[in-house]
Amino acid sequence: MKHALEVVSLGRLIETAVIKRSARNAQLIQRFGDARWIEPTGRKEEWRVRDVAISKIEARMDELFPFWRQEFQFLRSHGLNPFDPRSIESLGMLRKQKVIVGMINRRNWNAATGLGPKHTSQERPSAILTKDWVMRFKPNNELCGIFGGNEINLWRLSETLSECVIPERLWLKFERFVGVLPNLIVTCENLGAYVDLPMPDGVMAVYAPGADIEATAELLKHFSETKWIHFGDVDPDGLKIAENLAREVNRQLTVFVPSFADEYLPGRPVKTPWEEVPDTKIFRELKRERTRLFQEVFMLDARLNSEIAEILSAARKDAMERETSLELVT
Repeated sequence: MKHALEVVSLGRLIETAVIKRSARNAQLIQRFGDARWIEPTGRKEEWRVRDVAISKIEARMDELFPFWRQEFQFLRSHGLNPFDPRSIESLGMLRKQKVIVGMINRRNWNAATGLGPKHTSQERPSAILTKDWVMRFKPNNELCGIFGGNEINLWRLSETLSECVIPERLWLKFERFVGVLPNLIVTCENLGAYVDLPMPDGVMAVYAPGADIEATAELLKHFSETKWIHFGDVDPDGLKIAENLAREVNRQLTVFVPSFADEYLPGRPVKTPWEEVPDTKIFRELKRERTRLFQEVFMLDARLNSEIAEILSAARKDAMERETSLELVT
């Protein structure tokens, strides 16, 4: 609405008789003051309505926004502040909407009840808002999940589809994992590495696409006791992604860099500025050479499978020791 700021300013004056000057409404305050509709109260940046001017203010409001009383009431019934210009601007879309239940994409909701898909709506949603991300993972043998009371054999599903793809709307019905749980989870930053990752029995691979970590974090939160390593690009961005993911799930970070990574250093042409790095030989070398290693360079090396198998074996041993300790305590 073209005059939304003036409408909310006039409405505030009519309903409360005072208004604060701000950078946004300064020109309006100047105009109202020049018309002798308002006067300073003596408090910093505060102005009040002059008794002789209230009829003129109401007349101006009726000119700009004829049914303003009904519209203000409508906004308040939706939990919105009629003194916020965004509420006035969203009225047209709000009036067109029916009550929505169930689930709806948050961008569709924002567009239908506010100023556009990229602007957060001011209205309290009547449905569950979704981003509609997709979770992609390759489960270990005989891993199952309970969704809305129904058990799905995720392992057998992945044998048919090559992986499990779970939309957010299905994930909202997720209850718990059952069957055989993984001994090791490997999150992979890049798609190629994820799809070709060696998968010994007991390993779950999860696609963690760059900075888009929400779906991955949702999955990891259900495996707080399972060994987890992150396998990504060996560069500042890859390290930041791993750190953000660990922070999101409140877990200690273990970055997996193959022990033979230094063999791939010669001839790396990509110059990369580093700041702080983990205190390991490969990171120190990368920082010194101001270069990086992309995750994909390791994928066809036969040693990758054996290194993941070694980590899996150690994870199984740790799990068995924890179980033994628990049995002794009980």
